Amino acid sequence: MRRAVLLTVAALAVLAAMPIAAEAARRHVPYAFYGVMWDRAAARAPESLQPEQWDLMARSGVESVRTPFSWARAQPAGGEVPDFTNTDRLVALATARHIRLLPIVYQTPRWAERDSHPGSPPAQIEAYTAYLEALVRRYGPGGTFWQEHPELRARPLREWQIWNEPHLDAYWHVPGADKTAWAREYVALLRASKQAIESIDPGATIVLAALADASWKILTQLYRAGVRGSFDVAAINIFTARPGFVMAASRLVRRVLRRERDPRKPIWVTETTFPAGKGRVSRPPLSWQQNWYTTDRGMATRLRTLYRLGVRNRRRLRLNRIYWYTWASTYTGQNDLFDYAGLVHFGDVFSARPALGAYAASARRAQGCRKTVIGTCG
Repeated sequence: MRRAVLLTVAALAVLAAMPIAAEAARRHVPYAFYGVMWDRAAARAPESLQPEQWDLMARSGVESVRTPFSWARAQPAGGEVPDFTNTDRLVALATARHIRLLPIVYQTPRWAERDSHPGSPPAQIEAYTAYLEALVRRYGPGGTFWQEHPELRARPLREWQIWNEPHLDAYWHVPGADKTAWAREYVALLRASKQAIESIDPGATIVLAALADASWKILTQLYRAGVRGSFDVAAINIFTARPGFVMAASRLVRRVLRRERDPRKPIWVTETTFPAGKGRVSRPPLSWQQNWYTTDRGMATRLRTLYRLGVRNRRRLRLNRIYWYTWASTYTGQNDLFDYAGLVHFGDVFSARPALGAYAASARRAQGCRKTVIGTCG
């Protein structure tokens, strides 16, 4: 009798596991392929409203979130221990929902600036790498954050993006006439950052700063400046009128990586979007922006096409992630089309836009299951 009961229990266990195995077999993308940016309206919303948005992200199939870890905010005064209050909250929100966090570590505090320009890089690389080391000791394997939060299952941060768009003056100001100097300066920072992070976590992944516009040409400049061997993932921010052009940019970046003898390095699209500003803002003056912005319906349609193409081309291009820019925006104002790019509108409350349904449906097909509020298959 006991043997029969045990066999019945075993059979039920096998049957219960079958749907899970079947769902896993239907998955078409690596974990974290579906990502979003967390900044702007989402980050500025009252903290009491934010956990519900992280629940919605998890339920919508978001498996990775890219967000700023602002050095200027964490360490506004030199010689002080960094304040981890804001980043602790983000790590806790992501961890509880099985969402992988990609921190962009940038924004120089006033005391560490090379000059007074808003986009100044640090005067001393060592000041920046000291902050990086503090982050890895806090959130990396065996970090103090996990020791202080035993209620969370430890999911250490192992991926770090070093700066954002350093070829643009707004992010890396170069005084004087030589505007190409940013490349060798950034390579020096990247190389030191890789050494600093890997001295604590040898298995960490170093993500190149996102390169915008003609990213393949910018990447060529970095290789000429000696970037080879200093990063593990190439990253691009691409804003264009057609989803197919995102794939075209990825192909051109892949071509540079092959030419530079780095053919196995993956590519992450860390920002791309099609803002729904039509009928809400004046017609943009630039022709490419006139083709780029669209309606709510157009945004949803282009998003579906973007991810369909991404899934189809990911193996050939080694395209491992696509982050939609952005999770939430205000849908107000005339000067910035990114204010109309959110999957969610935030005013006094959050409300979903049509593109969120398109995102969730696409993720569900590619991930092979419907997600729960904790990011697991329901």
